Amino acid sequence: MLTLDTLNVMLAVGEEGMIEEIILTLLASPQLAIFFEKFPRLKTAITDDLPRWRENLRKRLKDTRVPPELTEEVMCYQQSQLLSTPQLIVQLPQILALLDKVHSPFAGQARQLVVDNATFTPALHTLFLQRWRLSLVVQATSLNQQLLEEEREQLLSEVQERMTLAGALEPVLVENENSAGRLWDMSAGQLKRGDHQLIVRYGDFLAQQPELMQLAEQLGRSREAKSVPKKDAPLETFRTLVREPATV
Repeated sequence: MLTLDTLNVMLAVGEEGMIEEIILTLLASPQLAIFFEKFPRLKTAITDDLPRWRENLRKRLKDTRVPPELTEEVMCYQQSQLLSTPQLIVQLPQILALLDKVHSPFAGQARQLVVDNATFTPALHTLFLQRWRLSLVVQATSLNQQLLEEEREQLLSEVQERMTLAGALEPVLVENENSAGRLWDMSAGQLKRGDHQLIVRYGDFLAQQPELMQLAEQLGRSREAKSVPKKDAPLETFRTLVREPATV
């Protein structure tokens, strides 16, 4: 089966531009603009997450199968490109029949090109293939946009879920904005509704216990410092015991 990514390569469809457009549209949404203004560190965290989003979108394009009808039409188009003008004239009835069979948007235009021209010249041959390719590019672009739009909705849902969690913890985040980025990283996991409520309860409790919150921050900084190795740290010496054979 033909994948959407392969089809894009065959027809020179620029999928990277469409991916960037989807991401920019998502980031420019009014909900996120207000959210970023309130929590600037979350904007940085989301920006750092963009490479993962792009990679997921590319993977989705590589894994998505092209519909069988479009695959059959593309294969026929590729074979037709190898034909000379006399050979294409012989194959035209079969080509037109296949276009009708797969309900190609090009079917009507292809038949009109044949009917309106008594002589199928090499120039008409070139025009026929050019317009056929243009129709395939439009179909491929439509598939890409449909798929990426579905992914955009999923990403928006993911962002809104994290925004909901951040909104519930707003009192804590306002007092300690450094936790905003960590909250975004943590919420990238599979959190259930009960998990969100538990985090909110912890947030409410910490908000009422400033000394405990300060201690938690100190422990967090201590753990982070220990996880980063020092450049000048001395190498530990390892000793290995070797057992020698007994002498006779």
